[in-house]
Amino acid sequence: MKKKFVSIIALLLVILIASTTFVGCGSKNSEEKGNAESAGKSQVLTFAQTAEIPSLDPQLQNSMQSFEVTNAIFEGLVRLHDGKVQPGMAEKWDISSDGKTYTFHLRDAKWSDGQPVTAYDFEYGIRRLLDPKTGSAYAFAGYGILNGYEYNTGKVTDVSKLGVKALDEKTLEIKLANPAAYFLGYLSLPCFMPTREDIVEKYGNNFALEAENNVYNGPFILKEWKHESGVTLEKNPDYWNKDAIKLDKVNILQITDPNTALSMYENGELDFVSIPNTLWDKYKDNPKTKLIMNGAIDWLRLNLNAPGKPWLANKDFRKALNYAINREEYVNTATKGLYLPYTRLVLPMVVGAKGGKYTEESPIDIYPTTGDSAKAKEYLAKAMAALNIKDPKDITLELKFSDSAADKALAEVLQDQLTRNLGITVTIKLVTYKQKLADDTAKQYDAVYNGWMPDYDDPMTYLELFESNNSQNSTGWSNAEYDKLIEAARTEVDPVKRQQYFWDAEKILVDEAPFVPLQCRRLGYLEKDNLKGMSRYFVGSDIDFVFAYFE
Repeated sequence: MKKKFVSIIALLLVILIASTTFVGCGSKNSEEKGNAESAGKSQVLTFAQTAEIPSLDPQLQNSMQSFEVTNAIFEGLVRLHDGKVQPGMAEKWDISSDGKTYTFHLRDAKWSDGQPVTAYDFEYGIRRLLDPKTGSAYAFAGYGILNGYEYNTGKVTDVSKLGVKALDEKTLEIKLANPAAYFLGYLSLPCFMPTREDIVEKYGNNFALEAENNVYNGPFILKEWKHESGVTLEKNPDYWNKDAIKLDKVNILQITDPNTALSMYENGELDFVSIPNTLWDKYKDNPKTKLIMNGAIDWLRLNLNAPGKPWLANKDFRKALNYAINREEYVNTATKGLYLPYTRLVLPMVVGAKGGKYTEESPIDIYPTTGDSAKAKEYLAKAMAALNIKDPKDITLELKFSDSAADKALAEVLQDQLTRNLGITVTIKLVTYKQKLADDTAKQYDAVYNGWMPDYDDPMTYLELFESNNSQNSTGWSNAEYDKLIEAARTEVDPVKRQQYFWDAEKILVDEAPFVPLQCRRLGYLEKDNLKGMSRYFVGSDIDFVFAYFE
């Protein structure tokens, strides 16, 4: 989330500036240009998502489908647009000289029911995120807040000890355990959105399950939610920056078959569409085709504690899986070369400490992208000997993927390669996207297809996912040295030393192999010529249509 954020170098600037006040606003020239160009045009945007939106509860979201909608119907203290932090509900903020205390000053703003948006709504939302009773998969995002981890894990039970406090209706104070240069951008995540306590209490377990079961403070209002069909958003007439919003309505349809969505685009029924992986070779040379690296790294997450599957707890078996896959063949077969083969965790676009990219400054090359069947068999033999298994067919592995056509094609190629190169018994289980997320969280899988889009431009956004205490780490893998390195990076202010901690940690992770990295996801898409203002950035929401308009 789903991925925004400044590099660690900016942290040094933050620490040097005592109680600096930040104020910003949108570009008046851009706004006037948009007003002129959109005048008289139908301002209704229609596009498709491939699966049912799992949740629109801000603190329970864990998918890009949810993020794309939430980014439009809610607004946090800040808004991230084109990778830049902009004022949101907070019109300005102060940062203490040690970089640990942020004081946000809220503007006059309303919820969709006319009630004012207050600092208490933010205080409640963040407390709810970290309340262990909420069970948020994104609770880890609040661990940087003073006592955030301790409160979420029950080590601290007094919520007043949490570093979030509404000083009055218009002033919110957040205290961090350590300075974090990316913190401001982090606050644009859905999990940090304001939440009304009275609305949560009114609807109870039905909160946010229907359009009418919540209130909204963003550029748009959720007008209708037809489950398994789509959602309709309408412009929020009470949004503080409503003049910058040109679209009157947004229709987001659920179209599971990407070929159907493509046909609808070509028939004029959709305003933009992703090109199906299987048709990439047909469209890649089309001058109207657009290509982006959308920020996703995809992998198989392995459940080391899967019942009756002791081989998953065996490091040699996990390394055998990694060596057995010819990732170049895999992406070429399943995606016609659209995706790029990948063998590590951190996205190649993430910024490094020395001015370049992190992965270039800190290379890792353990598994060849073409695979190594001889090494795969060597590691498999070691695992079988340790487990006293004679026939590799007795080793079973279920690959859990969503039931989309694109995912099914990926699963079938992996099944073929692992069966051919290792001789093990590999099966595929296809479930709905929503069910796959639930099974991942509940640790009900052998190997589940997953991925991550960066929440901010820093290696931490990936590497913290495999900490022992991270709510996203459902693998059962734990490594004390890895945890120590990530914690050291969290407190280190020297960017070069900090990056070394990340590099050492990632090498441990890739070698221990609680996951099987597969690809960097590229996205090919088409959009109408007169559609302007769409933002497709590798950090944050994949599709940001908030400031879009039609000429």
